[in-house]
Amino acid sequence: MRQKLWEVTVDYIPLAFTAFGGPPAHIALLYDRFVVQRGWLSEKMFAELFAISTALPGPASTQLAYTVALIRDGVLPALWAFLIWSLPGGIVMAVLGTVVGDTRGAALPRTVLFLENGLASVAVALVALAAYNLGHKLCGTPMTKCIAAAVFAHTICFQATPWMIPACMAFGGAVAYAGHGSSGGDVERQAPAAAAGSSGGSSSSSAAAAEAFADPAVHFTYTWQSGVVVLAAWLVLFCGALTLRACAASTALRVAATFFYVGSIVFGGGPVVVPLLYSYVVGAGWAESGAFLLGLAVINAMPGPNFNFAAYCGALAMRPYGVPAALCGAALAWVGMFAPGLMLKTGVLPLWRRYRGFPLMQTIFEGVNAGAVGLVFTATYELSQKALSIGADGRRAATAAAGAAAAAALPLGAEPLYVALAGVAFVAVGFLRVPAPLMIAVGGGVGALNALFA
Repeated sequence: MRQKLWEVTVDYIPLAFTAFGGPPAHIALLYDRFVVQRGWLSEKMFAELFAISTALPGPASTQLAYTVALIRDGVLPALWAFLIWSLPGGIVMAVLGTVVGDTRGAALPRTVLFLENGLASVAVALVALAAYNLGHKLCGTPMTKCIAAAVFAHTICFQATPWMIPACMAFGGAVAYAGHGSSGGDVERQAPAAAAGSSGGSSSSSAAAAEAFADPAVHFTYTWQSGVVVLAAWLVLFCGALTLRACAASTALRVAATFFYVGSIVFGGGPVVVPLLYSYVVGAGWAESGAFLLGLAVINAMPGPNFNFAAYCGALAMRPYGVPAALCGAALAWVGMFAPGLMLKTGVLPLWRRYRGFPLMQTIFEGVNAGAVGLVFTATYELSQKALSIGADGRRAATAAAGAAAAAALPLGAEPLYVALAGVAFVAVGFLRVPAPLMIAVGGGVGALNALFA
């Protein structure tokens, strides 16, 4: 166990301090670290885990980081990986929410905005590289290419809703299933026994089956029945949260219940959770709009999951009761926001492991994986359209000029300097094998230099 914890520590600490750019960039970093560099996962398994994380409520990138450690080392190392990944940013946001004062007219410093530009430009390149690599590996047939293209086209043309991402995953699986049925059940003939060393059958069938089962071993320290118990526990807590939100007299209980509820219903990660939290935090009178927007600006400039914003909001909600109460509120909100997604992922994974080896499930997951590839391409586009907070010549994005600096609004294509930086990062990481954290540091340096000469 000590060796497992040390392995997790060594591999996750660099990610905790270089994971800039939001969930899409986090996915790219995890792919580079654990698929390309470490070889812990195959592209197929990574895509399956990503698809499951995306289809479940909660922070997809955090669930994926937790899952990698869970299936390799067990529950305790997975929880340790989650803490390394999330806790540093959560502590910073909790302290900020405790000490923040009057926020009227507040904005991030100009130098920080330039630094964020450089980091975001490299993040766009990393997400594009992940999309390229996953597409190359997982979309090898006309059907899977069409599924990925259809999901990409749909998600960039229509406004995101809570049900859209799970629906896209289901669409990919349904199309693959329909294609499997029309092909006469070829996949069913690729039995798992072929991968176990059976000498019968054609060489092409055996090769396909071997590829399907060539993933590294998946280890669990608990059974699928235990996973069902975890899912049942989540359901009980969710029902309790619904009750406490409505009738609890204690602010602390209402904070815990509200954030557990939000963490249980939010699909799509950080970009979707912000408007929900605004209505529940500002609408409830727990914080003023300026304080909320200032915290949003800070979380966008920090590494780590965007769900760490919950610690800031919890501290704001409890700040009128004193510093200890504010820190307690931050902890309750932080745990409440992350717990549902981790519980759901812990409960679902043993069922995934139990059924993923079935030939029919392999067919369905081909479509689900292709849909996940389409979502990664969508993430590349969306991140590129709001990558910059300030122009290379010093002009600010519209939201930043208004004083809040809450969100980037300039597209990457508006500034040739950052387009070039993204292109260099794409080639350097993807083809010259430059480590992604090093390239992220270079991107931050370019942004800082731009601040000096703008």
